[in-house]
Amino acid sequence: MSYKKMVAIFVDVIGYKNIIDFDKKYELHRLFHEEVAIHAERQLVIPHVAYDRKVFGFSDCAYFFFYYKEDIGEERKDDVRLSHIAAYNVSLTILRLMSKGYLARGGLSVGDVLIDELGFFGPAVERAHEIESKEANLPRLQFDRDIGKKVFEWEHNLDNKDPALLNMYTKCPFVSEHDGKSYFVNPFNVLQRSDQFVIGQDIITLDSVKKTLLTKVEDDLVKFSHNSRVVEKLEWIRKYVSDKSYARKWCTGALQLA
Repeated sequence: MSYKKMVAIFVDVIGYKNIIDFDKKYELHRLFHEEVAIHAERQLVIPHVAYDRKVFGFSDCAYFFFYYKEDIGEERKDDVRLSHIAAYNVSLTILRLMSKGYLARGGLSVGDVLIDELGFFGPAVERAHEIESKEANLPRLQFDRDIGKKVFEWEHNLDNKDPALLNMYTKCPFVSEHDGKSYFVNPFNVLQRSDQFVIGQDIITLDSVKKTLLTKVEDDLVKFSHNSRVVEKLEWIRKYVSDKSYARKWCTGALQLA
């Protein structure tokens, strides 16, 4: 028994302790546990890929682990691409949470993890939690800086893209974003590329998610107007969400990651 190198992601719902309505807590409880099944189903339909995943859901948070299968040689392993795949997949979970009016924050790290029948632990687990709780001050999934920089540079490097699809890559939204300080995930990327997206039993659109989130933000700005730290985060997410728009005109045939 020993550690295995993995991409570890921790996602937590912001403001859970302020939710007092039983139905809302139960909805969130079910959402996280449904995500465990959704990710398992996603993996079953792509048995040909080189990686596997495990998801552990709790009442208001979840851990996601992506790692290469045992029979994959070292020459095929790529931390950057695996982190990109993991970020895309977890962005769908965050998107579903947002479609219900929940704001989430998370951290992504790469490193040693042990998973067995009892649970999981390891440095990458701790680092993902540290990023979420101490570094990602805003409601977003933030990369550990080193791997985030590599993912961002790889994804935005047109030299490694299919020349026939260059227009798509220059016009379409990316999974990774950078604000000058931190590297983080754009959870809207899939909705900016298409009219709608199906997650579980939910059919969601960019407009519907934006409307739900912006309504919540406006309500919370009134509720927490006395708390400058909360107001700062809410104003950031209001601007971030408002700025997202469709790019499907340019994204016909855009590839999706499993």
